Amino acid sequence: MASLNIIDWTAIPESFFQARRYSAGTEAVPSILEAVRERGDAAVREFSAKFDRAHPETFEIDHDELAATVERLYTEDRELYEAIVVSRDLALAFAERQRRSFDDFDVELAPGLVTGQRIHPVDRAGLYVPGGRFPLVSSVIMCTSPARAAGVGEIILCTPPVPHPSGDAALPWADWRTLAVASMCAVTRVFAIGGAQAIGAMAYGTGTVPSVNVIAGPGNKYVTAAKKYVFGEVGIDLLAGPSEVLIVADDSANPAWVAADLYAQAEHDPDAQAVLVTTSRSLAVAVQNEVENILSRLPADAIARKSFEDSGCVIVVDTLDRAMRIANSKAPEHLELALEEGSERDRLEAAARDFGSVFLGHRTAEVLGDFAAGLNHTLPTSGSARFTGGLSVRHFLRTVTALRSPAGEDSGWERSVRAAEVIARAEGLDGHALAARRRFRR
Repeated sequence: MASLNIIDWTAIPESFFQARRYSAGTEAVPSILEAVRERGDAAVREFSAKFDRAHPETFEIDHDELAATVERLYTEDRELYEAIVVSRDLALAFAERQRRSFDDFDVELAPGLVTGQRIHPVDRAGLYVPGGRFPLVSSVIMCTSPARAAGVGEIILCTPPVPHPSGDAALPWADWRTLAVASMCAVTRVFAIGGAQAIGAMAYGTGTVPSVNVIAGPGNKYVTAAKKYVFGEVGIDLLAGPSEVLIVADDSANPAWVAADLYAQAEHDPDAQAVLVTTSRSLAVAVQNEVENILSRLPADAIARKSFEDSGCVIVVDTLDRAMRIANSKAPEHLELALEEGSERDRLEAAARDFGSVFLGHRTAEVLGDFAAGLNHTLPTSGSARFTGGLSVRHFLRTVTALRSPAGEDSGWERSVRAAEVIARAEGLDGHALAARRRFRR
């Protein structure tokens, strides 16, 4: 049986459009967070020992050691160093352009009634970057760039601990490439703390770790559950579910390219979802064969194999318009339109409403958005693209408003004061009505 099934659009199960979130097994998260809130550093040390087998005397990594990792990266892996520079500079340039779309203004809505908007960055942002066998160094770039462009005063980063290269268990350390990129991206302070306890440390402060205003960054189901728990006391970026891509294609698409893009998504996680929607049955079969060819070179327990078998599929539709209706109903994290350039693709792009990020044309692989095209790769999943966008400058900004009533022509001011008094009386708020009435009847 093929790992990637082909189905007709009439056979799409209702579950295909339902939210897919990590939740099972996170019951201990609230108690971890409350312990960190109540006992600070002591609780973080206990959980670091329990979950990460780390026993540092302090959590913060020395600035000189951070700087040394940059030199090491430059010396040992110049190719990666230069790729990080490309990715960082593009991401920061994009974020800085985003920042310019948020502006202060004043507008006189009526004579004597001037309203305004002011944009202020948060004072301190907390970023989380997972560890593991292949730490997500690109996530350092994606999280720091919008925070820096927003003008955040202090950026701290937490990432899981690993043994210090000196062998001294009392010294804090983390993946050295993650540390190098953090230094290259001007992170203010770095702490070797992982998991839900890291989210608690940044949300509440611990004595060593300062409390922050906003927490952003990817993580496993425990990190996601922790971010959900602390939301309201701090801001967060997104509640991430399994990663996903939906590719809309016709017979102009290259099956080898499409299969590679599907595989790129499937290798993220066993629960990741990679889907092709196409009007071409011959493309469907060709992509299915290409995927099988890729999987044949992987071990039997490969992550991508389980992802394809459990969640992936190729959906054959009668028209591209129907493909776009399916895409909007799914609201995928990544949407690819693997179509030839022209008026038809433009029309379909205009019809696409619900997605985290869209990738247009055969050359525009989603992997560019993941790593090195300026776009932020932290995107809404599980249908949440219906109500929110990806991580951006706005997550680190506060929009505050201003009102003034200058002396002069007062007709607009008088009308608003009278209206305020009437509405206040209707709501039974006598003090509000009095405050309006006394200003008008002076």
